Amino acid sequence: MADVKDILGVPRAPGGVEVKPEQKAKPGRMKRPEGMSREAFALLGGSNPVIPSHLLDGLKKKDKLAKPKPSTKGTVIYRYKPFKNQAREDGLELKHWVKGFKDANGRIRDAHEGDYPFAKYNKKVVLYRYDGEEWLNVISRDNELVSMGWTKEETDYLLDMLEQFDLRFIVVADRYNFPGGSPRTIEDLKDRYYSIARKLLVSREGTDATVLNNPLIRTPYNARHERARRAALNTLMTRDPAEEAAENVILEQARVIDEKRKAEHAAAAAAAAAAAAAAKKNQQAAAAAAAASQPPPKQP
Repeated sequence: MADVKDILGVPRAPGGVEVKPEQKAKPGRMKRPEGMSREAFALLGGSNPVIPSHLLDGLKKKDKLAKPKPSTKGTVIYRYKPFKNQAREDGLELKHWVKGFKDANGRIRDAHEGDYPFAKYNKKVVLYRYDGEEWLNVISRDNELVSMGWTKEETDYLLDMLEQFDLRFIVVADRYNFPGGSPRTIEDLKDRYYSIARKLLVSREGTDATVLNNPLIRTPYNARHERARRAALNTLMTRDPAEEAAENVILEQARVIDEKRKAEHAAAAAAAAAAAAAAKKNQQAAAAAAAASQPPPKQP
């Protein structure tokens, strides 16, 4: 080794003792955590694994997930069973899959017992209908109801249609066709039904005071006002462009006159305020002049 240094011209170490170069300490090789795949560990590139320390315990093989506890209700099974919807009146029977539980003794119990669960969503409107006694003692003896010119058969026909279409008077008026009856408008149908409903409500409760807060009593249907409103709306919707332009001209003239009157009132108010301020100023000046003209009080 010394001969090689002499050939290369490298100076020797003092004292003829060769100094060996220090070897660099190799970095410690990171150990792959248990439960981590070799591919995921290779993606780290020698850096520390980005895994919280409290999750490392869950990666160990000995910490296996605990099996879920068996249900106390039993094993879940499904059966294809017939059912009836209590909201229907025709007795229709259909079939569907029903969830149930089977216990250790082999007994099967349905998850839902009782009526069909969707039958509760069959909501119906409140329809006031009379019986034979109420027709004789209430409806046929009321002068207001008798003067409408409706027979019992036509009234029954109206109530049947209102029950079928859930008090949708537009639909009922479109399909209303009583054999041998007079043509009825939607206002006639509403007036007949709501008049009968008010009479039945009062007769069943006894007095008007007990049903005073009922909407049928508090805000009764006014057929005359409804006919006038519909006639005004029809007149408004059947205008031609010339009539609409003439109405716009009148409205513009009315707006100009209204603004002119407002300006006149504002000017009059400003003039009155100025006159009042001038009068007050004159009064103050007169009072000051009168106070200055008086002789000073004599000294004792």
